[in-house]
Amino acid sequence: MTVGALCGIGANLIWGLAFLVPVALPEADSISLALGRYLCFGAISVGILAIGGRRRLSGLDLRAWSTALLFAFTGHFGYYLLLVQGIRWAGAPITTVIIGMLPVSVAIAGNLLRREFAFARLVFPLVCLSLGLSLVYLMELDWQSDVSGRSGNDWAAGIASAVGALALWTSYAVSNAQFVRRNPQISSMTWSTMMGAGAFVLALAALPFAARTGSVGHQGADGVPSLIIASVVLGGLVSWAGTALWNRSSGLLPISVAGQLTVIQVVAGLTYVFVWERRIPPVLELLGFALIVVGVLDAIRRTRTAPAAGEAAGPVSALRKKG
Repeated sequence: MTVGALCGIGANLIWGLAFLVPVALPEADSISLALGRYLCFGAISVGILAIGGRRRLSGLDLRAWSTALLFAFTGHFGYYLLLVQGIRWAGAPITTVIIGMLPVSVAIAGNLLRREFAFARLVFPLVCLSLGLSLVYLMELDWQSDVSGRSGNDWAAGIASAVGALALWTSYAVSNAQFVRRNPQISSMTWSTMMGAGAFVLALAALPFAARTGSVGHQGADGVPSLIIASVVLGGLVSWAGTALWNRSSGLLPISVAGQLTVIQVVAGLTYVFVWERRIPPVLELLGFALIVVGVLDAIRRTRTAPAAGEAAGPVSALRKKG
C-alpha cells in the first residue's frame, strides 16, 4: 500500500509538469507540443524495446499489443488532443475545472466496477476533494474574460471536448488498473514502454495531417530549441517515467484510491505555475489545497482498514476467486 501510494504520488508530481510547460513556453503551438511529446515518448519506448526489451516481450500476444495501442489513445494521445481542443474553444480555466474532477470520476467509476469498498467510506474524502477543488478553481477562474469573445457553438464544443477528455482518462485509469492486475507478468516499465510504442504509431499517423494543416513547421529557428527541450521533458519524463510509476501504483492500490491520487497532478501543476509566475495564492485557495490533501490522506487511511461486511475480501482475493 505504501509503495503504491508513493509511486502514485510521484507519477502525479511528474504529470503536473504538463501544466507548467505551456505557461513557460507560451509561443509554442499546442499541437506541435503534443506531437513532440508523443514522438519523443514513442522514440524512447521503441529504443528501449530494440535494445533490451525483446526478452521481456516474449509471450505477449496480439491482445496485449492492441490494448497498449488503445490505452495509448485513451490515456495519452486522444486525451491530450481533446484537452487541447477544450482549451482552444472554451478556454483554459473551465477546461481545467472539468479535468480537475478526475479524482472523483475515477474513484466512483473504479468502485462501481469492483466494489472494493462501501461507498460510505468514500463520502468524506470525496467531499473534501470536491470542496477543495471548488475553492481552488473558483479563485483561479475569471468567468467574464473566459466567456467573452466566444460563440455559443465554440463554448459548447469546448465543453464537450473537455468532458470527452475526462471520460477518456477515466476509462483509461480504471481499465489500465484492471489490466495491470490481471497481467502481473508484465512489469510496469514494460507496459509503459508498450504504450509509448502505441503513442509513437498514433503520433506518426497524425504527423502528415498536422503538416498539411500548418500546425507543424512554423515555430521558427528561435523556437525550435525550446520545442525540443519541451518535447524531451514531456515525452521522456512526464509520459514515460510518469506512466511507469502510475502502472506500478495501479497494480498495488485499490482503483478508488489511485483515482483520488490524481488530484495531486492538478495541485502540483498549479503550484509549479505559482512558483514560475512568482505569485502567492489567496487564503481561500490555500484552504482548498489543505482540503485536497486531507481528502487524499483520509481516503488512504480509510481504505487500509479491513473490508466492511458484504464487501469483497480485497482485490487480490477477488481475482483469485475469478481465476
